[in-house]
Amino acid sequence: MATLTSLLTDVYTITNRPDLEDATKSAIKSATLKAHRSDYYSKDIYETGVDFTTEAYIQSLDYVTLISNFRAFKYFKRVKSATDTEGQFLTILTPEEILDTYGVQKTDVAYVAGRVLEIKASVSFRYGLLGCYVNPIVTDAGYTSWVADLYPYAIIYEAARILFLSLGDLEEARGMASLVSEEYAILQQSNISDVGY
Repeated sequence: MATLTSLLTDVYTITNRPDLEDATKSAIKSATLKAHRSDYYSKDIYETGVDFTTEAYIQSLDYVTLISNFRAFKYFKRVKSATDTEGQFLTILTPEEILDTYGVQKTDVAYVAGRVLEIKASVSFRYGLLGCYVNPIVTDAGYTSWVADLYPYAIIYEAARILFLSLGDLEEARGMASLVSEEYAILQQSNISDVGY
């Protein structure tokens, strides 16, 4: 399992600049976020139950408060109880799409309004099941990344590239960019589908 310390050591080996600890940590964190955001990987999906406390046809969910490392929605289901996993998928639309061609408001839909998911159901409900893509945790104390664990050089080479750029060493940065491209190709090829073929 990759740690921030092990990644630091590997980047220092490439850059030969252990004196740039803070800059290297920052580059690793940036590279980690970039790798995860290079596509919508199923390994970045987080699922959680939602209890709105009261039943209603219309519910509002402050998803940023609920999930601080939120990235993008995958799905929302209204469910009958806290233990129900089947439920009914709702379609997440833009606010302009909530009216049908007759100007009538659609049901079993949701839309984003700022940091709130506004939900309009065809039945009164209290519980939901939210699936969303999340960013990795890149804090010093809690660093966790499946990309770092499985494809560490996608992060190491990108962090080194960032450092070389900041030092004005454009030739080394270009060399790292080529290695980063190769690592991203492997990362995407290996993770777009969860089942190999």
